[in-house]
Amino acid sequence: MDLTLDGVGTRLGGRWVVDGIDATPPAGHLTGLLGPNGAGKTTLLRLVAGLLPPEKGAVLVHDTPVHELSRRTRARQIALLEQESTSTVPLTVREVVSLGRIPYRSLWGTDPDDAAVDRALVSAQADHLAERPWSSLSGGERQRVQIARALAQEPELLLLDEPTNHLDVSAQLSLLAFVRDLGTTTVAALHDLNLAAAFCEHVLVLADGHLAAAGHPREVLTPDLLRAVYGVEADILEHPRTGRPVIAFHEPTRSP
Repeated sequence: MDLTLDGVGTRLGGRWVVDGIDATPPAGHLTGLLGPNGAGKTTLLRLVAGLLPPEKGAVLVHDTPVHELSRRTRARQIALLEQESTSTVPLTVREVVSLGRIPYRSLWGTDPDDAAVDRALVSAQADHLAERPWSSLSGGERQRVQIARALAQEPELLLLDEPTNHLDVSAQLSLLAFVRDLGTTTVAALHDLNLAAAFCEHVLVLADGHLAAAGHPREVLTPDLLRAVYGVEADILEHPRTGRPVIAFHEPTRSP
């Protein structure tokens, strides 16, 4: 999907939490949305999903403002996975994934393509979990099933809010490698800068609601930017296997 953020901004509680963002995440690739807590990442994802109306600028999908699309059209084109919340509803994994087909159901509640659920489960490598109760899954399994639910929507744009939260290292690496290789235009809010550097083709760095930098992690994640945006000192190294940037944080040098 072609996605363009054209000077987009909005206020919450009278304060501009996203202000004048201009960006074009590359189609078919994983873009990392970075920035400190309170920088505006979640709000920007909700603007892109059409859940919040912009007070200025526009979010364009295929040159059409997203807020002008019908809810049904948006739900078919854009999937947003917000930060995971615990559910006590007794559903199986297949039933959770089938929720992604709601935008395609007729007035009689039927879906013309139930096979999409099977395809999504296989794509997310979660088909072996299909009959398991949702409540029995580990954090990593749940995230993979939530990705399957999003894939069942057959979206052109995938939006993820902190998808690696509460996952162990193995699950984080597996999940981001899977998302990177989907070939779907994806924007993921991430806290771990080294994960962003390792897996993202493009990053957007927010600071106080403004776009501080955009581009490939190798070009963007510099010591100067990390100092200005995060208030930390760091050296940028090169991974010996992948050649991707590795960020080594350290204490600031103190005067004698």
